[in-house]
Amino acid sequence: MKKQRSNTSTRPRSLSPVVSLISLGCAKNTVDSELVLGRFVEEEWLIAEEPADADICLVNTCGFIQDAREEAAGVLRELEGLKASGKPHAVVAIGCLVKRVADCPELEPFLQAADARVTFSDYSRLPELCAGLLGKTVAPSPSESYSEFLLRPRLRLGSPHTAWLKISEGCSNPCTFCSIPKIRGGQLSRPMDQIVSEAHALIDAGAAELNLIAQDTTAYGKDRDGKLHLPELLRKLRDEIEEDIWFRLMYACPQHMTRDVLEVLASDSRFCHYIDLPLQHISDRMLRAMGRGLTKVQTLEKLDLIREILPDCAIRTAFIVGHPGETEEDFEELLAFVKEGRFTHAGVFAYSAEPGTLSAGRTDSVPERVKKARHAALMEAQREVSAVHCARKIGTTIDVMIDGLGEEGLIGRTQYEAPEVDGVVFLPERDVIPGDRLDVTVTGALDYDLIAE
Repeated sequence: MKKQRSNTSTRPRSLSPVVSLISLGCAKNTVDSELVLGRFVEEEWLIAEEPADADICLVNTCGFIQDAREEAAGVLRELEGLKASGKPHAVVAIGCLVKRVADCPELEPFLQAADARVTFSDYSRLPELCAGLLGKTVAPSPSESYSEFLLRPRLRLGSPHTAWLKISEGCSNPCTFCSIPKIRGGQLSRPMDQIVSEAHALIDAGAAELNLIAQDTTAYGKDRDGKLHLPELLRKLRDEIEEDIWFRLMYACPQHMTRDVLEVLASDSRFCHYIDLPLQHISDRMLRAMGRGLTKVQTLEKLDLIREILPDCAIRTAFIVGHPGETEEDFEELLAFVKEGRFTHAGVFAYSAEPGTLSAGRTDSVPERVKKARHAALMEAQREVSAVHCARKIGTTIDVMIDGLGEEGLIGRTQYEAPEVDGVVFLPERDVIPGDRLDVTVTGALDYDLIAE
């Protein structure tokens, strides 16, 4: 899981109360964290990177799977121990796990170390609520829905050259294993003009790469009139933004991937030839059990369509192993599928029973040792595939965006790698800044990464 901390303010500490924030989980959580920090800045709070320098520490939690809940609980316990030294005075849990615990009391122990809990609907009131924890009285914040809160200014985390652009919230897909609709509610697409306006603001603030995110980006607009409007949004971004930046499509569910989307991606070189397409499985039995809405044949047709329109497209996917009812035959079918080498990048997750989901109610569970073995076997198969993909790049010239400086030189990515989840390109150090792009020659390859000059 990704963990980010808020950047340190350089303003004098004595002027205002100080807040620190640790952001866990996915990029969608990162956007919420940036909005929350922006709200504190509006109320003239100072921002500290280290919780020990803050009066209040916020933890934006992820509650999607068991591992994420355990990570959040561990961070909260660590901060609880830190309070004994005097700072922070209070620890506040926000985000998905807070909502999950409210609906599933059996998950209560994961939040026991938090002094307070705040869910999405009260994000705009966070400065007021935190001031109360410090014994201070401030003017009540105006009532504001979460969708209204999404329009607020963001205080960016991490490097300014790459940014996440959230195009919708929630999810209406009926996957039997997933708790996201219970946490975030049904899909709510943002108006196009708001998205484009935010894209301009992010670019003006230094973004050289915009990563479009949602629970299902390809379903954008379906909640409004039953139609898929992602192609229209992509064309609007293409036509109304002049800067030479990268646009990247993340979290694109296969059942909503259409020819129109792919043709727009092929229409402008600023669209990365990269698609994040979580498939979860390939066995028809398991696709039905997971409520994925596609058969194996239809899935293969989607993959063939991508290759037809974007022959060089990097495809990232995600799989779940050990879902209830998964037989050895089902897994062997998935393993053979991965070994075909269709995917540039893949994440593999061992099934985690999520309270309240249909899958959690099944009695034909897979033993933990079997889940672990299948996870390891699938990861190894994808490692071998990735190594072949990387080796094929040796001797080629590629366009690399610089992300920063590592221990032994520069670190960058091509359009075929998304930030934080995929491989990187290692380069000798030279006088560049993050967001700069260079033409480089690949001289070596590792299992997931490239070496270039």
